[in-house]
Amino acid sequence: MILHKKKREPDFNRLLKVLKRGKTDVPVLFEYFMNDTVYDILTEKETLPSEKKLREQVKIILAFRNAGYDYATFIPPPNFNFYHRDDEEGASVSLNDGAGITSQETLDTYPWPDISNSDLSILDMIKPYIPEGMKLVAAAPDGVEENVIELVGYENLCYMIVDDPDLVKNIFDAVGQRLLEYYKKVVEYDIVGACINNDDWGFNTQTLISHEDMEKWLFPWHKKINDVIHAAGKPVILHSCGNMYPLMDRVIDYLEVDGKHSYEDSIMPVEDAWEKYHDRIAIMGGIDMDFVARSKPELVYKRSKAMLERTGLSGAYALGTGNSVPEYIPPENYFAMIKAALE
Repeated sequence: MILHKKKREPDFNRLLKVLKRGKTDVPVLFEYFMNDTVYDILTEKETLPSEKKLREQVKIILAFRNAGYDYATFIPPPNFNFYHRDDEEGASVSLNDGAGITSQETLDTYPWPDISNSDLSILDMIKPYIPEGMKLVAAAPDGVEENVIELVGYENLCYMIVDDPDLVKNIFDAVGQRLLEYYKKVVEYDIVGACINNDDWGFNTQTLISHEDMEKWLFPWHKKINDVIHAAGKPVILHSCGNMYPLMDRVIDYLEVDGKHSYEDSIMPVEDAWEKYHDRIAIMGGIDMDFVARSKPELVYKRSKAMLERTGLSGAYALGTGNSVPEYIPPENYFAMIKAALE
C-alpha cells in the first residue's frame, strides 16, 4: 500500500536536513514505531522473506517506505536486551514489578547482555532489502534510566538513592557501559544513518529522579553515547517522555542532541515547543497521542496541516505523533496525520 498519488522516493538526506535545521524540498515524516496492524496494511501487497527474524525487520522497512518515510527504525533483536520482568506484561504494569537488583551481590550476579556475543548480523541480512535512498535510525532496548528502573523498581530506586547511593552509581554504570558498547557497534554499519537515544525521564509534572541525580549518574552516560554516535558522523535524536523541559539547555548544550522527540499537550504542546526551541534543536513528531487517538480523522489532518504550515520547509521539524503509533490509535487517524505531509 502506497498512500500518496505520486510515489515519493525515499531520501535520507531529507531527515538529515531536518536534524541540521536546514531547508527541505517537501515535508518530512518521523515516527519511532508503528503497530502490527499498520505494518500489515502498509505491506499487504509486498512479498516478504520467509525467515521470521528477517521477515519482521523487512516488513518494518517496507512499511516505513510505503508510508513516505525516508528511513526505518531499527530496534535490536532480543539477543541484546535487559529484559527482566518475571510477570506477564499487560497494557499497564507497576514500575516495581519484576525488579531483581536489590544489592551489590544481585548486581554482580545479574546475567548482563554482552554485545560481543550478541548477533547484529540481522543488519547484514536486511541490507539488500533497504530501498535506495533509505537508511536506518537505530534505537536501543530502552535507555539507561529506563533499564535501571526496570532492574531495580522505581520506588525501590527512590529508597536506594538515599540509602545506598554508591550502589545506584554502580547500577547506572553497569547499564550505561553496555548501552555504550551497543551504540559503538551499531554505528559501524553504513546502513545506519542516525540513532535514537531513547530514555524516558519524567512524569507529566517533573523528572523521575532529581536533576542533581541525573547529572551525577545519567547524563555522563548519555554524553558518552552521543559522543560515540557523533564521532561516527551521525546525528542523535533523544526520545524522552515526561516533563524534562527544565533540562533542555543541558540536553542541547551539554548532551548536544540534534533532535528531540516525544511531546504531550498536557506538558508542552508541540506547537509551543517549536516556537521555543526550533532555532536550537530539531522538533520531531509531536501531534499529541491522546488527540490522535480520540479525534476524528479530519481534525487530526487539520492540526497536522496547521503544524506544517507553521513550520514551513525551513527545517527543524518532522511530522509525527507525540510518541508512537500503538494499537489503540485508529489506523485512519494515523493515515490522516501523514496525509498532511504527502499531498
